[in-house]
Amino acid sequence: MRTQMRTASAIVATLTSVAAFGADWEFNPRVEAGYLYDDNFRLTSPGTEITVQGPLADAQLELRALTPKTEFSFTPRVRATYFPDEQDLDSVDYFGLLDWRYEGQRIDARIRGEYAEQDIVNSEQPDAELPGGVGLGDPDLGDSGRVLVPNRRTREAVRPIMTWEMSQKRALEFGANFVNVTFDQQFPGAQVDYRSGDVTAGLLTRFSEISSLMVRFRGARYDINTFGVGDSDSYGAEVEWKRRTAAEVETFVRAGVQEVKFDTGTSETPWVAAAGVEMPIGRNQLFADLVRSVGPSSAGIVVARDQVRVRWTRDITPRLALLLGLRGSHDEDIRELSAYRPRSYATGDVGMRWHWQEEFSLRASYEYTWQKFDDALTDPATSSGISITVLYQPLQRRR
Repeated sequence: MRTQMRTASAIVATLTSVAAFGADWEFNPRVEAGYLYDDNFRLTSPGTEITVQGPLADAQLELRALTPKTEFSFTPRVRATYFPDEQDLDSVDYFGLLDWRYEGQRIDARIRGEYAEQDIVNSEQPDAELPGGVGLGDPDLGDSGRVLVPNRRTREAVRPIMTWEMSQKRALEFGANFVNVTFDQQFPGAQVDYRSGDVTAGLLTRFSEISSLMVRFRGARYDINTFGVGDSDSYGAEVEWKRRTAAEVETFVRAGVQEVKFDTGTSETPWVAAAGVEMPIGRNQLFADLVRSVGPSSAGIVVARDQVRVRWTRDITPRLALLLGLRGSHDEDIRELSAYRPRSYATGDVGMRWHWQEEFSLRASYEYTWQKFDDALTDPATSSGISITVLYQPLQRRR
């Protein structure tokens, strides 16, 4: 762990020194603190619930540098909870987000790096929030929903992408995504170390200033620490149509297939697809997508996930806003003969945010979570939570 942290620090220091040359710097803090109550914090089966309540804090600082052609940002973040009656469930989670972009006359490039060391209650049971940098239709995989004993997960990811403009109507896109996930303790079927790497190449054709078609080819390798059973190679192709208007309304539709060849000699060919929209509507801001994707999970298998994500914000007044969020997913092993029990998961929240000053706001929200494993002998697990927090975030006049 210390070696990984030293390596990450060296990379950040190098990129920071490069970005700092002739750059304008911004420092954008965000601090949130409040109180949390949850009647089934670990989302366990009925009769085994653990209720928690106590203070929480979440702080981050974005360091952002700009040059005429590049943009660099690094955002360290710390999140902590304290439960006086259940101190074994306390956690302090650490995150780091690095983003570098280059825009040239014919070449655009971006490198995104992520680091997270967190308690599995948070990593294996995602909420309905959209993490920073999540794009429309981006696959969201990895969690298994199993929280058996206290444990921690470390996740490292690097995602480079480059676009080369061949002409006004055509461009080539090359990308990759490398992920490494480890746990302090491993439990087969619940938390298992895995690594994944995929590379893509695509041809973009523009029909007009607002619509385009992408044909993309993909190759991937999944290494899962389950005695070789989950190791596999993957190949696939997909077609994506996208439309983005001057009013910043973005819609897209994607479809394709992905063949997964396991080291055991078997293979499966699941289909993948996605559709979504992101747009402002007067005082409303809407993000919604539906994604079917294939990839490794901490359960120790390659799953096909059907997922829906919705985030809606309505500004009732300049100071008062209504917040709604929803996330639902269904996971299945892509192999027909499997001991894995399909998992269905849903979580949603509703809340209000009140800005009493430009830099300060008060947020109150209610969250409900539901989870069921098919063919399980127990009833579905549910939890309800309430949080009240104060947020300090100076207005960012981003250049």
